[in-house]
Amino acid sequence: MQYRFTIGNITYSFNDLKKLLAKATPHRSGDVLAGLAAESAQERVAAQYCLADVPLGRFLEEPLIPYEQDEVTRLIVDSHDANAFSMISHLTVGGFRDWLLSDDADEITLADLRGGLTPEMAAAVSKIMRLQDLISVSRKCRVVTKFRSTIGLPGRLSTRVQPNHPTDDARGVAVSMLDGLVLGGGDAVIGINPASDSVDACIRLLEMIDAFRTRLEIPTQSCILTHITTTMLAMQRGAPVDLVFQSIAGSQAANTGFGIDIAMLKEAQQMALALNRGTIGNNVMYFETGQGSALSANAHHGVDQQTMEARAYAVAREFSPLLVNTVVGFIGPEYLFNGKQIMRAGLEDHFCGKLLGLPMGCDICYTNHAEADQDDMDTLLVLLGAAGCNFIMGVPGADDIMLNYQSTSFHDALFLRKVLNKRPAPEFEEWLIKMHMFDEQGRTIEQRRAAGSSAPVLAALEEIGAEAAVETPSTELSPTAWGRLSEFTPARVGIGAVGVSQTTRATLSFQKDHAAARDAVYSQLDVQLISEQLQVIGVEAISVCSLACGRNEYLQRPDWGRTLDERSREALTEYSGQWDVVFVIADGLSAAAVNEGAGRLIKETLKLLDGDSLRIAPAVIVEQGRVAIGDDVATTMNAGAAVVLIGERPGLSSADSMGAYMTLNPRVGMLDSERNCISNIRESGLSPAAAAKTLCYLFRAARTLGLSGVSLKENSESSLEAPLKALTS
Repeated sequence: MQYRFTIGNITYSFNDLKKLLAKATPHRSGDVLAGLAAESAQERVAAQYCLADVPLGRFLEEPLIPYEQDEVTRLIVDSHDANAFSMISHLTVGGFRDWLLSDDADEITLADLRGGLTPEMAAAVSKIMRLQDLISVSRKCRVVTKFRSTIGLPGRLSTRVQPNHPTDDARGVAVSMLDGLVLGGGDAVIGINPASDSVDACIRLLEMIDAFRTRLEIPTQSCILTHITTTMLAMQRGAPVDLVFQSIAGSQAANTGFGIDIAMLKEAQQMALALNRGTIGNNVMYFETGQGSALSANAHHGVDQQTMEARAYAVAREFSPLLVNTVVGFIGPEYLFNGKQIMRAGLEDHFCGKLLGLPMGCDICYTNHAEADQDDMDTLLVLLGAAGCNFIMGVPGADDIMLNYQSTSFHDALFLRKVLNKRPAPEFEEWLIKMHMFDEQGRTIEQRRAAGSSAPVLAALEEIGAEAAVETPSTELSPTAWGRLSEFTPARVGIGAVGVSQTTRATLSFQKDHAAARDAVYSQLDVQLISEQLQVIGVEAISVCSLACGRNEYLQRPDWGRTLDERSREALTEYSGQWDVVFVIADGLSAAAVNEGAGRLIKETLKLLDGDSLRIAPAVIVEQGRVAIGDDVATTMNAGAAVVLIGERPGLSSADSMGAYMTLNPRVGMLDSERNCISNIRESGLSPAAAAKTLCYLFRAARTLGLSGVSLKENSESSLEAPLKALTS
């Protein structure tokens, strides 16, 4: 069907609904990258005019991705509630916007409508709404979920404590959890992104958190945010799993890239329900999404990234999750370029998810290669709070030391609760008061200490386990006590509070480290230095380039960073042979990391592989390269495996972190789920020697089993320290 609109003497035509939706989308870099964006502001407005006149029923007649090709489309179509849809079936997209903003669309009516809406309808109407429109409707959509705490009630704002550690050190994790608790965080979930994919490592973290939670009778839930197959193996081994986590996307092909399908999600949900660990509810699933995920997997079918994001919510809705989190600025500037685009995307995601009946939270975040900063995040924080967001992240000092990005801090949650008069989940608030973590005004220990009161908290500290960690008595949560605790983690713990904000020293320290991380993105790959390091250990090095000619192209054209330029491919063809493995060294987002660590890791790895009778190809050093360029290199050189050493995006605590990606039988177009990753390789994280041990384990196991990726679990026992006795006794 043709859609046309004339502005002045120009008539704009849109061939189908897919193209119309893409052209009507507010500007963002991901749609430009995909070649889907409007070519001018006038074309965008013309598309929005046309879209406003499209009957809602049209979205049922014209699937964006064919029913026969995509199980997400089949889920959307087969689960559609025609009776619920009947109340708005006569409306156009524009009429639907007006109805949503009217008093007729109240909380009860919107709840009754959920099953009658498709993600495409929600995405379409969001494209013609202002930010205030998205906020006005979202705050009318109430979605309440339960496990051990009740999330989403009016006047409440929950937080996920995110106590990540670059080596999964249980003591460091425990200290960050303590930091979150004393600042009133953790009622949504205590959720760890593990550095290792080892089932044993994940089980130990689960057991440590569960012992911590049980000992203190904390009315919350825990989650290890590992791949769903790892969680399923952990459940089979009797691990105390509360929530099952998985990243999801809006097409079958994109979910295949994650190594999942709907049947696998259902199997995992049934396993978690059978554990019967919830006390007041049985919402056992936790999903994360993000605009650009389908595009990054080349699985978007020509659909714009925001509509693809909304389609992911159809998958989530099928499982009645406890939490759904849009990690809005996590992927990078190639999909959301700056703070303005991140802000719009966060509010769109929250609106679409809530309208479809999901308990939406948001990781209000950005990376150091995006054009964004904390001021942008503060703005989105307040806007989402006004829109009724169910939960936000709580990261020590807003700086995630494992994932190397900036999010919201425990202080940010305190700020939002104060200015918007919100409280934690009721069960959790009652516990905070019982434990003397909150006073009658709802102030935390840190706020009371900063206000000058003595705040005796010895009993609370002993029960939490902090006294066992510092091994010294204390009558208050003093800077000295935090100084001892901070030895266990590089996270920004114990930084104090001024009212609901961070101190001047903590704020300026953050800004200083942010500046260093931003500069690290533009550091230069030292090809000569790396070549000399490799020469010393007897490895020949070849220098090549990707299609990205400079840093700006590299940041905005990930497809070019995955592909060799023609001269480089011709040069590597001369080295084609029957190689067992090729090491590929790419600058990634921190050339400084590979300048420092690549040669050392290869040296340690070859030492451990000595005696395996392997044919090691000359190492390939790639300027402006991304992870997938290893597939191009290995295919050109005819190597049976590729190990890509690449500079990870720099974080505030680590501008020199390197990742290692191992792929068996690499080929151009491989899925990310077919790779194994070792991250945070640096002296203050996972040492090159420890990383080499893990890499050799994975490499040998891959060759033995004939596979790599999510089906191959790391089990080298190289990186996890034993849990604190004080937290498990």
